[in-house]
Amino acid sequence: MLSLCHRALGRALSSSVRFPPLQCSRRPSSFSSTIVQRLRPQPQVRFFTSPTLKARGRPYPHRAYQNHQKPPFLGFLDRIPQNTVFWGIITINGVVFFAWTLTKQRVKSEGVIEPLRWMMDNFTSSWKNFSEGRIWTLITATFSHQHIPHILVNGFTFYFMAKPVLELFGTRKFLFLYMGGGLIASLVSLGWHKLVDHKDVSSLGASGAIYSVVSLLACLAPTMTFHLYGIIPIPAWLVVPGLFAYDTYSAMYNKEGTTDAAGHVGGLLAGIAYYLALRFRIFRMS
Repeated sequence: MLSLCHRALGRALSSSVRFPPLQCSRRPSSFSSTIVQRLRPQPQVRFFTSPTLKARGRPYPHRAYQNHQKPPFLGFLDRIPQNTVFWGIITINGVVFFAWTLTKQRVKSEGVIEPLRWMMDNFTSSWKNFSEGRIWTLITATFSHQHIPHILVNGFTFYFMAKPVLELFGTRKFLFLYMGGGLIASLVSLGWHKLVDHKDVSSLGASGAIYSVVSLLACLAPTMTFHLYGIIPIPAWLVVPGLFAYDTYSAMYNKEGTTDAAGHVGGLLAGIAYYLALRFRIFRMS
């Protein structure tokens, strides 16, 4: 099944791909003839220096549909320019981070905790928030970061990993992947801490959604090579199982850690499930 993926994605993507802290190089691969028809062959794409992969055709709704063809689910999302989605996600994360910074400063300088409590109630995923009816926190927590290293790592990785997937699949499919990955990561984290750890943990961050993008890329091009910290070459088929094993072990045995390893596992599984859904045409590409 995956051998079919190896031939045509390389005609669409470059022979060299990089992202921090991983550097990636791609061999020829393929996903489906529909994807191939949308992409022009590119001699080289580098996440650091080359931000675009040009599509040959325009996705729905710009294409003309015959009367007997049913428009895809939420097809209007493809009307949103890809750059708007890409920079919009980055901007939302920045705004929420700025709100966290302001509220913590008010606690330190004025002793006012109400704004901080409001942020905790609306931008973190926890069993308390979920049981009290604030189900939107399953999504808003995906755009929420409190600390500079956290938002820098996630933002940097998103910047270099998300754009190829966005241009490959279009706005609608990318939003399904990214938002769905974040939602599943939040649900897995919520269920794990409630049912296994038997405690309520407030979780936040875009890692789960970004991990879904990483695992999808690994499924599309398993022979892609990641260079860990720009030095150690690791094939994509080994990176994702390695991340899965590490985060699974951390979720089970590292109870004192501050990383939501269960959410990472949920994001990885979401990306793999999305690939399988596309591979077996549960979702229509047109």
